[in-house]
Amino acid sequence: MRGSRGGSAIRDTNPLGRAIAAAHDRATGAGFWAAAALLGVIAVSFCYEVAARYLFNAPTSWANALVSYLLSAAIFLAVPELTRRNAHVAINLLLDRASPSVARWMQRGILTASAAACLFASWFSANATWSQYLQDITTISAYPVPKWWVSIWIPYGFLNAGLHFLRQLFRAEPAPATPMTGTAP
Repeated sequence: MRGSRGGSAIRDTNPLGRAIAAAHDRATGAGFWAAAALLGVIAVSFCYEVAARYLFNAPTSWANALVSYLLSAAIFLAVPELTRRNAHVAINLLLDRASPSVARWMQRGILTASAAACLFASWFSANATWSQYLQDITTISAYPVPKWWVSIWIPYGFLNAGLHFLRQLFRAEPAPATPMTGTAP
């Protein structure tokens, strides 16, 4: 049964479901802004490293480690927002050439497979991260940190991307791609 505003009946009539979806969207948006801030820190640290190395002949020992630690967080904090906006890379050749009814079924199959893959990857990476925590594994670097500090963002990103794929699956129509303008739609 479908609702009248383009979402599922459950989404349209259940205030708790709407509140949970809104909270998920806010958390996803906050993660995206945190990813943008981390990319800014990465850019500044690389610029500092280049200036220190080539202008002052005094390379840093920390910049490469910092960038490698922050890059994982930046990527997996951004992935859920890209999924929510349907802004991830997609090859639509078959969908564009199929009839509307076939394309709808293909899209539902793609969303189901995408959700399953993301949720499995989240489960798998969460287990690996938990193992790193239990075994007190650290990174191999000039500045070692607990490896789970770097890995924890992977299950976060996959879990939330998987939840967004499931939310898209249960809408009446998949959300159109939203341009990345820096503001949440």
